[in-house]
Amino acid sequence: MIREIISPLTSLVESLKTEQRPIFLYGMGNGAEKIYAYLRQNGIKTEGVVASDGFVRGQNFLGFDVISISKAQEKYGSLCLVLCFGLEGEKSHFLKDLSEKHRIVSPNLPVFGDGVCDKNFILDNAEKFERVYEMFDDDESKEIYLNILKYNATGDMSYLAFGNDVPAPETFFTHKKAHIDIGAYDGDTVLEFVSHNQNYKQIIAFEPDKTTFKKLQSNVSNIRDCVGVNAAVCQKDGKISFISGGGRASHIGQGDDTIDCVSVDGYCGFRHIKADGIDVGSIKIDAEGMDNEVIYGAVNTIYCCKPNISVALYHRAEDIIEIPLLLRKHNHKYKFYLRKKEYIPAWDIFLYAINE
Repeated sequence: MIREIISPLTSLVESLKTEQRPIFLYGMGNGAEKIYAYLRQNGIKTEGVVASDGFVRGQNFLGFDVISISKAQEKYGSLCLVLCFGLEGEKSHFLKDLSEKHRIVSPNLPVFGDGVCDKNFILDNAEKFERVYEMFDDDESKEIYLNILKYNATGDMSYLAFGNDVPAPETFFTHKKAHIDIGAYDGDTVLEFVSHNQNYKQIIAFEPDKTTFKKLQSNVSNIRDCVGVNAAVCQKDGKISFISGGGRASHIGQGDDTIDCVSVDGYCGFRHIKADGIDVGSIKIDAEGMDNEVIYGAVNTIYCCKPNISVALYHRAEDIIEIPLLLRKHNHKYKFYLRKKEYIPAWDIFLYAINE
């Protein structure tokens, strides 16, 4: 079924190769560099780099003088803009007006890893995608999943549905046990959890970035039985290299800093399945590309406690198929739901594994 749906679609690369309008990168930074390399690799020529009016200050990027969209429009008329940055919620709504004058495409290149979940990747892994699709427990999840695949294949933002945040299943929050927040950032997701569940036993919030961890401590200082841990969560306990970005750009990598790293099993006391550890009711995982490593380091906790799990599916190209299959392997009774926030590209996509 996945193959039959995706095969007829014109891929992003195919459509850009036949595009008659001049193609411009819209935006700068690491994402733009990655997209530029992807386009060149696929034989697509870009005319230059544009930025929104008011953001042009004589920059030069990738050998191009950055110009405003209005100036490019004066010279070329209608443009094909390749979006190279992320926009959340209402911040993305101006693209609807802009798309009336220009074609806008949005390649969904993952933040981490070298792979790309494009049309070729989807077709090469169609059987796995089919298995994951069939695992979802509600029609809403299946619709979101298919639309994400259509978007990934084509770069067409309309599949992401402007103005459509899909909230987490309420059953994720319903328990009286410990909640673990991995990648707690400044405490925003801790506060979200508490707004749904006043009866938890304790909250353990992990955040590896030192600067952000201070904000976390401040923001959750009035939350009862909430412990902040300034460490990364991985497959094993120890030390790990870390690149500090002072926020969501922080991640595990070949950085200058070395930080503490713990596993869920190690921290919660489940080094073996007969251990008497922390009774965990839910785990939220948003680990900036290390999400599958976190799960590998939590297998005993998953086996013993059967916690509800929320995990990001957008950091690496393979996450959208490999992580659901990994969780199914460790608990075949989980019910799976897919939820999304309003974001372009398809970021903030979360899988919910609910032990009902």
